[in-house]
Amino acid sequence: MINTIIPSSVLILIILAIRFVFRGKINPLLQYGLWSLVALRLVAFSWLNMIPIESALSVMNVASNATEIIRGNSAVEKVITGNVEAGPIENATLVIDNARTGVMTSGEGISAIAAVDWQLAIMVVWAIGIIFLGLWFTFVNHKFRKMLFKKRAFLMYVDADRKKHLDFKKDLRSRETTDRKSKCLPVYVVEGLNSPCLMGYGGNEAIYVTSEVASDQEKLRYAVAHELCHYIHHDLIWSVIRCGLLVFHWFNPLVWVAAVMSKRDCELACDYGVIKRIDEDDRLAYGKTLVDLISQRGQKNNILQMATTMYCSKNGIKERVSMIVKNNKKKTSMSIIVLLIAILSIGCTFTVAPNNTNDVSTEQKAKISDFAAKWANAYSDRDAKTIYELCENEELYFTIGQVAENGQLWMGLSSPWPWNKDYVISIVDTSTFEVYYYFRTSDPRVYTIKETITIKEINGEYKAIGESVKGFDMIESKASFDETYKYGFFDFTKFAAAYQSQADDANHNKDRKEILENPVTAAIDQLNLTGAKVSGTYVDPYEKRAVVKLKWADGEVEINLIQPMLTDENGAKRQATIWIVVDDPSMSKLITGYMVIEDNLLHLDEVEIITLEDKERIEELGLKQNSDMPNGYSIYNADQEKQTFEITNETAYTFVDYNLLFVKNADGNRLYTTTKKEEFILHLNKSYSDSPPAHPFFVEVKDGKVISVTEKFEFTI
Repeated sequence: MINTIIPSSVLILIILAIRFVFRGKINPLLQYGLWSLVALRLVAFSWLNMIPIESALSVMNVASNATEIIRGNSAVEKVITGNVEAGPIENATLVIDNARTGVMTSGEGISAIAAVDWQLAIMVVWAIGIIFLGLWFTFVNHKFRKMLFKKRAFLMYVDADRKKHLDFKKDLRSRETTDRKSKCLPVYVVEGLNSPCLMGYGGNEAIYVTSEVASDQEKLRYAVAHELCHYIHHDLIWSVIRCGLLVFHWFNPLVWVAAVMSKRDCELACDYGVIKRIDEDDRLAYGKTLVDLISQRGQKNNILQMATTMYCSKNGIKERVSMIVKNNKKKTSMSIIVLLIAILSIGCTFTVAPNNTNDVSTEQKAKISDFAAKWANAYSDRDAKTIYELCENEELYFTIGQVAENGQLWMGLSSPWPWNKDYVISIVDTSTFEVYYYFRTSDPRVYTIKETITIKEINGEYKAIGESVKGFDMIESKASFDETYKYGFFDFTKFAAAYQSQADDANHNKDRKEILENPVTAAIDQLNLTGAKVSGTYVDPYEKRAVVKLKWADGEVEINLIQPMLTDENGAKRQATIWIVVDDPSMSKLITGYMVIEDNLLHLDEVEIITLEDKERIEELGLKQNSDMPNGYSIYNADQEKQTFEITNETAYTFVDYNLLFVKNADGNRLYTTTKKEEFILHLNKSYSDSPPAHPFFVEVKDGKVISVTEKFEFTI
């Protein structure tokens, strides 16, 4: 969130500076439009965090340096009181949330401040603020709409043509003379209304005026002209966006300032629109009418009100009247300067500090790697003392570990925990590294936890200045899968004996047996996957290997499994019946598709074979068994894109020799395997009338080379 707060706050300050320096010198429409940059920056925080754009101009470069200086000079309250022995803690219960230390009990020797989970507390306060302001926003606008609808009385229609020059006699018409072919807005009179406004109700927009305005033709003309400009500028939509962002970012005072000033610029832009649509002689009269119409009552609720009321502060009135009276000609050069400043501001506030890893010396990389390894080892060993020493201050330590009643430091759980130093370290940049831990349980089960550590060099040695943890208990998308297993899978072969034991004990673990002896359910179970659909499976009963393809809405993944050979304590070997997920880059990949062979190249158009068992896929594609699957399967070809692989002298070809070209025993299954490409080509020419064959083949590839090509009889029918 800090990556949104700082840049958006800087952007707001830049636009406020532009307003001050170029006030009255640029087009009010441009001045109003600049606030859309703030809205975009506040709205796009999630997207910019997921896909960060690095830039040397980013304000986060300065922010990072300032944060380090503040951290280095701050004095946090001491938690451990020297050599004084800690007294007993009444009702002492140390609560741990999963693998984190969670809620702490304070007592002598433990600071009350350190005992608070401040991150959680801030999030709770933020959420409460959003809920409260959201409800207040809803209440204020519902109440205002209800009042308008209850008290309104129809007055006339106004032509809402966006390009038309406003003419009182032609544009203000009664109900009977309204041309239904043109866009018109109804105008209503509302008793007790403080100010004319534009408001939507039930999906329909309308202009509402006071009884005083309705009785004065000149005031009515200018009030309607002003609200019509709001309609032309789509200000009701911008009002909803402004209020929504204010509710979500209520904690940032600069967002409140931006909301107030953008609303003032909204009124300025409308005033500018009006004076461009009326005659020169009418401008002074419009300014006088504007002052008469502006009311100060009810201004407290104004900022969260969707209606485009004419409320305004004294400074706002002065600025608006000055613009109307002077009507200075705006210089194009000034607008160009402002646009250039705005473009530069985007480069500074829509970007993040660049990753400078490539600029780091070999010596510095080695020091960071050593620190990261020391940290990860201490974390895995639950060595709270070392973690404490590696932290810059006690405040950070107490987000990770705790202090026991006897004053000793401690952290973590016996389970789940990354036993045996099961982790992978990644150096992100000069100030950040990540550790992916594989947390084990005794079930056995494995969960991936990503810990992000921020560091800085103090007096020649690195210290941790920040730490955050992200857990992946259930994987619900390809994006989550890719992040969780960014550096590969845990070595599940360590659990092979335990899994086989569960499968063998069918009396007590029947469900586990069914799960572990099926490659699809075994992959889902071991990798904690949910919500994925099976898009393909391949099982090689001879090599004891399987490939499972699973698909989410955002993409597909391929998982390799094996049935390992087990060795018991007596040295006896046994073939496992359970499937184990493996992360072996040397394993080949199996692709099903239409193939074309040209010299030593095999071009493959990948397809999906859908059988009668794939009921969800059949329903998803709308297939019909009789017409689409007469032979018990359907071939789905999503696209015509081809992959190309190299055929080698070791490539094996397996097919059914229907024509007895190579097999002499006609009574057998006629299955034939060869490494001679010319024999396979001869089989294709003799067995298929179409060239290339319009039937799928199963092609095993590895490192861009074809390992084997297999023809399956059931898919040649």
